[in-house]
Amino acid sequence: MLGQDACNFINGPIINIDVHVATLTDEEYDSVGTSWLENPTKDDFRKFTFNLEMKHSESITFQKIDIPRWKQIIDSIDRKRYWFGGGFNQDNTGENFARSGWEFVFYSKGLENAEIKQAFESQVLMVSWETIEGEPIKKEFTIGRLIEFTNE
Repeated sequence: MLGQDACNFINGPIINIDVHVATLTDEEYDSVGTSWLENPTKDDFRKFTFNLEMKHSESITFQKIDIPRWKQIIDSIDRKRYWFGGGFNQDNTGENFARSGWEFVFYSKGLENAEIKQAFESQVLMVSWETIEGEPIKKEFTIGRLIEFTNE
């Protein structure tokens, strides 16, 4: 998890980002359509999970989170790898927070962790906000540097 110290809350938002690539559980694999694949196994797939939470003080009047296009990123490796998924964006400026969550399953057969990480290395998550004084501020996060690989 990436975040800022609570003591910085006055100067800017607290931003927490979690990015994981994990193996599928048996239940998750049961929902993956594989009928046209030759001898598919659970290990041929992985789940990508992205969660962002941004909390801020009243001194921030506007916030924007530019989410990368996950499908295009994973498909850019070498072919169609994105299988299915979805997510949400919740922007509650008046309540001083924003959230975003995305999860998708992708075909990972033949891919090493380094190749997956490399596909996301050039992808930047842009978080921007404006202070009450009208000062625009932007912060970039490189997705490839945030990915953690786990086995569930």
